[in-house]
Amino acid sequence: MRDQPWLKLLDLVCHKLGARDARVEIGGQDPTEPNIVWAELEEGRRLVAIFEAPPPNRESVEEKLQLLVEGFRSTLQPASEPPSGRHAAALHRELDLALAQLGERTGAETVWIIDYQSPVIWGGSEARSESLDLDLLLLTARADQMLSTTKLTWAELLAAPEGASLERLREAGLIGMAQRAVYDEHEALRTLSEEGGLAAAARRLRSARALAEIRARAMRDHSITRSELRGPDIQCFAHSLAGQYQLVLVFDETYSPLHAEGNVQRALPHIERLLLSLPPVDPMSGGARVGKVLRMPSNKR
Repeated sequence: MRDQPWLKLLDLVCHKLGARDARVEIGGQDPTEPNIVWAELEEGRRLVAIFEAPPPNRESVEEKLQLLVEGFRSTLQPASEPPSGRHAAALHRELDLALAQLGERTGAETVWIIDYQSPVIWGGSEARSESLDLDLLLLTARADQMLSTTKLTWAELLAAPEGASLERLREAGLIGMAQRAVYDEHEALRTLSEEGGLAAAARRLRSARALAEIRARAMRDHSITRSELRGPDIQCFAHSLAGQYQLVLVFDETYSPLHAEGNVQRALPHIERLLLSLPPVDPMSGGARVGKVLRMPSNKR
């Protein structure tokens, strides 16, 4: 598992630079082929990117490759042992802080890192909890879609007297599993709104919608780099990380994609370095959820 940062860097080189292949070499003569661009690493190693044809903008490609190397340099240092629990916790806190700072610079109300392979939320600008993971947010998004087929709104449901919600759902035409899914989510949102007000419930819904849509897009197209969603129900900007992850910025109002992208591009090297420094998460067994999970906020910053 200690090779994981190297493998992800190689994937990132191909993804970011459009290389056909990438590898790490040690010893031997430096490559001279016109379709190869390389950068020097420590201890006589080099990072090599192989292209189908000589890149027309070779100097720009060399500069981008060097920037990737610099961004991952501390992550790629050989380690004598995996990060300790204390060190891993510090890495998590540093990553979450970087995401919170990105949120402040862009005006995003929440910022998340997810992937298309697991229910793990790798980082977030909000406090952590064992009570919520990506699977639960996807259930929230599914219930939201079901309710959207009716004329009933979450605000109306939450404002209804306690015990009257089932009748309101029946009147709206929801029955069976759809009724159960919306009712269960209504109960969770009611608890959340009692702690942080209706704004907290609204924020959960906005994050659930955005993360569900971005994850679905990434699952359909693993090579997707950038997503910009601006609609009545979803306002978010997403950018790929290390070829597998998605950095998702969720907004509560119309935002500037150019402003978001500029700040994301400046923050990417630092965030990617922290993300790839995290200890690996074991694969799920029997459908059990693993990894760290996050709590949606109860108060707006």
